[in-house]
Amino acid sequence: MKYAFLKELIDLAEQYESSDGGSAPTTEGFARWVLGSKGKEEFVDERVGDAHKQYPAVTEQIETTIARMVIYLYRYAKLYSKKALEGSIIQSPDEFGYLATLLSFDKLSKSELIAKNIQEKPTGMEIIKRLLAQGLVAQEDDPNDRRSKLLHITDRGKGVLFQAFGKMSKVSDLIGGNLSMQEKEHLVYLLRKLDHFHYDLYKNDKEKTLSSLG
Repeated sequence: MKYAFLKELIDLAEQYESSDGGSAPTTEGFARWVLGSKGKEEFVDERVGDAHKQYPAVTEQIETTIARMVIYLYRYAKLYSKKALEGSIIQSPDEFGYLATLLSFDKLSKSELIAKNIQEKPTGMEIIKRLLAQGLVAQEDDPNDRRSKLLHITDRGKGVLFQAFGKMSKVSDLIGGNLSMQEKEHLVYLLRKLDHFHYDLYKNDKEKTLSSLG
């Protein structure tokens, strides 16, 4: 038996246990951790210079890099989505997202629809207003709340949405980039874990100050 391999495996298991934030260790979690921490490539980023390094207080930490990469990915997705929606009545990725959400639910209030798309109320109301004006969405009185309106996607909205699905699917493929299927599965796990954390803050604590969210 090759004990050197077993020793390396034990060392990795110890590192995994100490790096998992107190969570109960699992075989699946260990496998994902190994995939994420081994065989890393180094990438040079021409968008970040060196002048800031003279100021220790602004040295980029790993959390800063994560935030920056997430913002970049959002902007790439927005750029590709706009190209995919050229010539469509749907004017933006946000409108596409609202219609896709309504396709998944029978009816939603305006507040529910906005919340499910993680947006501020003024922005969400403007999107809903455009969708109503285009006849892609219709509204009706909420039988349980006279002050509220329920929204549903219309047949016209479904037709426009289905026409956009093909090109938007290509956007999804493009966003996946050069990742292998194994890397995509690992990334999905990490993104869902991160989203679970932030969605809980969004639902329950979004009115709190930034300093009290940490």
